[in-house]
Amino acid sequence: MPQPVKVFITIDTEVWPQSPDWPHVPLAPGEQCERELSWYFYGADAARGYGIPYQLRTFRARLLKASFFVDPLFSFALGEAPLRELLALIQKDGQEIGLHLHPEWLTDTRCEGLPSFAGPLLHGYSEDEQFALIRAGLSRLREVGAQRVAAFRAGSWSASLATLRALGQNGITCDTSLNASFAVSFADLPDRLSLTQPKLLEGVWEFPVTTFIDRPPAGRRPLHVCAASFSEFRTVLEHAAANAWFAVIIVLHSFEFVRIDRLASSDLAVPQRLVARRFERLCDYLSANSDRFETCHFADLHEALMQTAGQREVAISSCRRTAMRQAQQLVSRIY
Repeated sequence: MPQPVKVFITIDTEVWPQSPDWPHVPLAPGEQCERELSWYFYGADAARGYGIPYQLRTFRARLLKASFFVDPLFSFALGEAPLRELLALIQKDGQEIGLHLHPEWLTDTRCEGLPSFAGPLLHGYSEDEQFALIRAGLSRLREVGAQRVAAFRAGSWSASLATLRALGQNGITCDTSLNASFAVSFADLPDRLSLTQPKLLEGVWEFPVTTFIDRPPAGRRPLHVCAASFSEFRTVLEHAAANAWFAVIIVLHSFEFVRIDRLASSDLAVPQRLVARRFERLCDYLSANSDRFETCHFADLHEALMQTAGQREVAISSCRRTAMRQAQQLVSRIY
């Protein structure tokens, strides 16, 4: 009997200040971004909102595992308490914490002892600076209660081979920053477009975000909840199972189901109901097909298994599915 495909549901967990020209213009002294923290992490209402508590309830009800890639840099500016609360919430549900880094926070004068701001992309920093940022991020996560942190993702997918070396030196064994849909992602990796399965690079296991060929020959599209329809998800997952893939990497954000663009103009966090329903259908599908798709944490992986993972051909979608997704995206603007 074939082994089930390992599915990694990865959630980039971050907050963005609603401040004019941030990050190039730093936040005002004393700004705590309470409203942003509430919307980006909790959907403004932990009980009824569509933030991380909603995502955790959805996973719990279906017995699914997920990995939350948390950016701790905000805590250097806004304080440790919101980060501590967030990690406790996620780990109480038995879900995994990974490290995520958005260097934009380095423009804040409260981020003392960290490298100077050199742009929003991690690969724009020297290898020594990347090492220092990763070390500082890991230390902060551990200080506020993170258990084993085995995986990393660069903000905006902006990793390089130097990032992997810096990760290895910090004891992180897995990275999932490679996204073939973005040119800034591993621009120094010659075979970046051909990687669909884990590969050992610079001593670290690289897990490429799963992509598919969208409306041939329009290029690659990531398996991102807000960017792919349920039909496209199912097509890619079925392709992976039929072709004995080792792993599929799915992406979403902590604020995926909240209309963040209305934060400055609305008192209420308006949900993205269509996208949330897509997420629920995907989780239902994974739960109903757990004999073929096993959701996993990176910390649970055994290297001997990864060594058997050969590269596979990317899935190809169709014009019909693309048209259906585009229609759904139009509807999602109002529902």
